[in-house]
Amino acid sequence: MHKIYYFSGTGNTLWAAKKFAAALGGAELISIARLDRAAEVDPWDAETVGFFFPVYCFGIPHIVLSFLDRIKTPGDGAKPYVYNLCTSGGMKGTASMILEDRLYDKGIRLKAAFHVPMPSNYIPLSVPPPEKRCGKLYKSAEKAILGFARDVLARKTVRPIRVFPFDLFGELVAKKAVSYMMNGYDKYFWLNENCNGCELCEKICPASNIIIMNGMPTWRGHCEQCMACLQWCPKQAIQFKQVTVGRKRYHHPDVTSGDMLSRGGEVSGGGDGPGAPSEEK
Repeated sequence: MHKIYYFSGTGNTLWAAKKFAAALGGAELISIARLDRAAEVDPWDAETVGFFFPVYCFGIPHIVLSFLDRIKTPGDGAKPYVYNLCTSGGMKGTASMILEDRLYDKGIRLKAAFHVPMPSNYIPLSVPPPEKRCGKLYKSAEKAILGFARDVLARKTVRPIRVFPFDLFGELVAKKAVSYMMNGYDKYFWLNENCNGCELCEKICPASNIIIMNGMPTWRGHCEQCMACLQWCPKQAIQFKQVTVGRKRYHHPDVTSGDMLSRGGEVSGGGDGPGAPSEEK
């Protein structure tokens, strides 16, 4: 059995996880955002375990770091092949190195680290790529994922490449940046008159950072900066500072808000497209 734990804000990583699961011949997808935040995680009944997440400021999203802290140390005899896949709209940074160190502290060896470039979803910094460019990225990503899945099935070792002092500097930058974003950076979100109180933002927020008060969303100060609320808003009512006003929104075209709200599920193998969850977990 193969397990893939994933975190995704606007669908890029979820799409990659589905593609990967299908290429493995089937796997169980588990949404990190929908797990009990107070419970330990024991993934070690699987033959392979994958950790999939986007790169945030050269590092790992806070919600994923918290998840890693809750993973149980493998028991005697449990030796699954552990790997990860990062998606990003730019450089992969030191995310896989940080993951490797976190796992090593628990006695877990990261056997392989993969990176898939995808369209950037962080529109406070940049406009999403044109549709044609996105299509090329999806096609390249699908091809890369098929190759990575073959590496996993062959149990190849593909460890992150560390170059001192750049790796150390990158890890320090990532730690500072993620910490800064978690410290009330959501104060820059605001609403325009298009908000209709549909409450999707509250439901789709992976950090449970949004509550609806008087029919409108309120941010509570522990934002992941995943942009799910802004990108999935059906009325484009959510803005960040002034820079997102009038900017095109982005989420992966093959992923729905319903997919994002799911806890995961079994993905079957076969075919050249992503498998579909056949049973919600």
